Amino acid sequence: MAAAKKITPPFGWLGRHLIAGSTLIILAIAAAFRFFDLPELPPGMYTGAATTGLQATNLANHGWLPGLNLANQYAPVWVWLQALSIKFMGHTLLALQIWPALLGTVAVLTTWLWAREWFGHRIAWVTAFLLAVTPWAVTLSRNGVVDAIFPLLTTLTLWTATLAWRKGSAKSQLGFGAALLLDLVSGPIGWLVAATALVTGAVLLGKQRTLFKFNAARGAGLAGLGIGLAVLAYMVGSSMTAVKELPAAANLVHSADSFFISFYRTLLMFNVHGDDNYRHNLSSEPMLNAFVGLMLVAGLLVVISRLHERRYRLLLLFTGALLLPGILTTTGAPNAARVFAAAPLILAIASVGISYMLELWYKTFPINSAARATGQAAIIVLLALTLFQGYTQYFKAWGGSSQVYTAYNEGTVQLAGKLADDAKDKNFKGTRFVVAAADEQPIAEYLDAGQVQYTAIQASQLNGLPINPGTRRFWITSSQRDEAVKSLKLKFPGGVLRPHYSDFNQTEIYYTYEATK
Repeated sequence: MAAAKKITPPFGWLGRHLIAGSTLIILAIAAAFRFFDLPELPPGMYTGAATTGLQATNLANHGWLPGLNLANQYAPVWVWLQALSIKFMGHTLLALQIWPALLGTVAVLTTWLWAREWFGHRIAWVTAFLLAVTPWAVTLSRNGVVDAIFPLLTTLTLWTATLAWRKGSAKSQLGFGAALLLDLVSGPIGWLVAATALVTGAVLLGKQRTLFKFNAARGAGLAGLGIGLAVLAYMVGSSMTAVKELPAAANLVHSADSFFISFYRTLLMFNVHGDDNYRHNLSSEPMLNAFVGLMLVAGLLVVISRLHERRYRLLLLFTGALLLPGILTTTGAPNAARVFAAAPLILAIASVGISYMLELWYKTFPINSAARATGQAAIIVLLALTLFQGYTQYFKAWGGSSQVYTAYNEGTVQLAGKLADDAKDKNFKGTRFVVAAADEQPIAEYLDAGQVQYTAIQASQLNGLPINPGTRRFWITSSQRDEAVKSLKLKFPGGVLRPHYSDFNQTEIYYTYEATK
């Protein structure tokens, strides 16, 4: 009988450069999805990014070190990073988006490194590829807020913990300690990642009766953990008021009914009904496409059937733990951002399903090389379609949605840009007012960066303005239009109201009202 022809893996043409070359190809795809057209998409910003940007500005310009607070999502490391980009790139949208895109790309690499250690190259490649192109991951890796760091925290911690467990060297232990340090300065999600890793490690070491056996190598890891705990303790101690507000700010579930509602909505978000927030998702679309979602179900069944293996038990444990921030909150459930730390693990489970289906196909055709190659080709085609679907959903459907422009405050962003241009008008000697809602004002303040002298005000405060001689120019967001225009026409009759239009869909997005008394 003739020997069966050997089946080469995808990218087999790379030969001895297979591992490095294929990984670099996936990283290039991830970078393309995160950096392509970044100055234009997302089309604006929202309050979370703006408030962090303002704190980063203070740090960059005045050396003011922020503590833990809701405005920076209790993650001072994010303020430090954004301060660097603002220092070099100025007060722009792009300055706040560079780090998310960069860290989102690096997360694809750490996902590959972790998945390779646990499951081998095939699942590592598929998991990294899915993270690179899935719209859920792409959207949250481009929007300027701290959510982008979560997949990196998860996979970096798991990878370094695995190396520390297997090698036990001072270098590997120090790497794990450094990952824990990063977790502890990255807010509540980072604290959860660190706590889950430490408790799991303690249980495993306890079973081996080596928990309290210390050596120089383990001391290196403990040093990193100690530094992280010391920094966190200082931050908590100097920010007690904000820390006490954390449970209320998280909007935790308050009853069994609200828990079960949030629980099933979170579980259904991957295949049935996703996040309704256009900042995170194309409204209500499942977080995974049909193929990946089906493979998630298959992978979950495989994981459950293999719980006798520690790696599968740990995969299920960490996935459940990192879904808790979404399950235990009532804020916009399901909330794609709050479970983003679990994204690499969810996609790893889907990759387990894909790998299992391929193994079943190979077992069905153990000798027929043509049939085996056909099964492999089918999986490659489905993954290619996943890439195409990811591109069209984010750059075409999501990027072409009017609701996205509204969610990202297109009007306030454009207002701030035109306000800066207006400041160049030397003939205008009056005063300027920006009439915006409380959550819109930080956006204008960040983008303005103190270049224009204006007074921020809400529409409800217009009636209290003194009537003094001079010209006033009011810049009004669309959310404040009706109340503001009504008050201004009564207080400053005869003024001129001018609408300004979106370049995207030509709708009115902000207004100016010029009045002279």
